[in-house]
Amino acid sequence: MSLATQISTARYIGRVAEQKINTNTGMRISLMLFPRDAEREKPEHMLRLIANALSADFEEFKAKTRKRDIVELRFIGALLLRRFYPQVTLKQIGLLFGGQDHTSVINGISRAYDLLETNDIIFCTKYNKALNTVNLWLKEQ
Repeated sequence: MSLATQISTARYIGRVAEQKINTNTGMRISLMLFPRDAEREKPEHMLRLIANALSADFEEFKAKTRKRDIVELRFIGALLLRRFYPQVTLKQIGLLFGGQDHTSVINGISRAYDLLETNDIIFCTKYNKALNTVNLWLKEQ
């Protein structure tokens, strides 16, 4: 079975489980799927690296604020999660960012690409610093 098929099957099983739990208990939950068990290989670890590289706290990803530094931290986190963890859904990224919905994540990624295209000095510097940190981490693995 190919990796794409495995991911698709796991997502289907997760959606069915979420629906059954909701039907039987009335509780709405969101399951997050990870292909590996090691803590280092979870998306949260990469977000911690990004936060550390940008002299931020991991909890700032979840902050309900529109401060530029924190918003840009989330933009960079979302971009790099989509690049290095393609199996993580937009909904799951939103959950990592304090419960944002998938449309907020899409909007953030779009705005981040706009900042990169216009060569926003501050954003590009932060993005490159975070990207270099992630690339070094991946080489170590």
